[in-house]
Amino acid sequence: MPVLSPRSVLARVRSWSREHALAMDMVWAVLWFVPSVLTWPFSTSSVIDTLFHTCLAVACCAALGVRRVLPLTSLAVLAVLLLGQVLWLGWFTPLAVICVSIATYTSQAELSPWWRHAILTFVLLCTAWAVLWVPGAVSSSEDLGVRVTSVLSGWTFVLLFAALGTVRRHNREEVGRLMEHTRLLEERRAQELRLAALDERTHIAREMHDVLAHSLNVIVAQADGGRYVARTDPKRAVAALETIGRVGRESSRELHQLLGILRDDEQRETSPALGIDDLPTLVEEYREAGLRVRMVLEEDPPERGEAEEPPPTSVSLTIYRLVQESLANTLKHAGPTTVRVDLVRSPGRIVLTVINPLDALLTEIDERDTGHGLTGMRERVTLHGGTLESGRDKTTATWRVRAVVPWEEA
Repeated sequence: MPVLSPRSVLARVRSWSREHALAMDMVWAVLWFVPSVLTWPFSTSSVIDTLFHTCLAVACCAALGVRRVLPLTSLAVLAVLLLGQVLWLGWFTPLAVICVSIATYTSQAELSPWWRHAILTFVLLCTAWAVLWVPGAVSSSEDLGVRVTSVLSGWTFVLLFAALGTVRRHNREEVGRLMEHTRLLEERRAQELRLAALDERTHIAREMHDVLAHSLNVIVAQADGGRYVARTDPKRAVAALETIGRVGRESSRELHQLLGILRDDEQRETSPALGIDDLPTLVEEYREAGLRVRMVLEEDPPERGEAEEPPPTSVSLTIYRLVQESLANTLKHAGPTTVRVDLVRSPGRIVLTVINPLDALLTEIDERDTGHGLTGMRERVTLHGGTLESGRDKTTATWRVRAVVPWEEA
């Protein structure tokens, strides 16, 4: 069981108190009730005065218990009760001091600006009236200077609790602003990820459109050619039909993958898509840019009796884009360095692994620092039902990207 530090315990208590404001205020009201009763002179007071003071203390503490739930109602009730105490007893008690200080603090911490100013002015005027005209507050034999000093002391006491309430309100507002700012940042981050995914899906849809258009052109050309040579060269016609069947099956699978992806209506020229066969050219371009790329291509031989089929055009294009994005990220974040590209092809699956060492200044790099590149790569791989893993290896101090792209063989 984890040991909680004093700071974590204090943080949990503060969090619980914020979520259960009424319960905490009730606890404080009970604590305030105790000194207000203990300071009452039971032995020298009449039974009626004692009963009145006790009922008054219960009512005032109950009003203080709901001061944050119903602040205006609580302050109004306290004003009436304290006025009744002054008129009944003719002097102030510790209960009155507690109620005035807590009411001033609450008004500055919980109410709107107009009510804050109005209640503070009212409390200051009532303090001056109590000191100057309430008989039991200051002895009538005291001169004017003593009375003025007492008024200033009372105002200082009131303003001190008003300042505490103001600080409390400012802290709460600052926490609220920080929480709102954090929420907006999270929403903005989520929106950026959604837009990045949507943008990448749009690019995928456009590339898939090119692939399908190319496949249909191949089918049409093979069908026309097979029709012309059917009588003169039947073998060539059979070969054309086989090509049509293979390309048609690939196009059918790609159409199923294309479902649900939207693309903008845009006229583009159809051209053969890039693929695995174009990787040597891509690698050479990054070598010229400064990367020391070592590419290893491995192929697991098919089982006996099975013919080796090339991967679909969309899978080949995805592999090409993954290698391109990985090399671009390496050049951007690590600079001219050594990169190893391993491409293992087996029947119905291709495993791509790109590894590069991390610079000492990039030991804290993570997926969030790479922009939307990894998001687009993951979208491409997920479209084919594959998986993508990326991250740094602490033991070898390298950055590793591993993608598994499967496809269904005909």
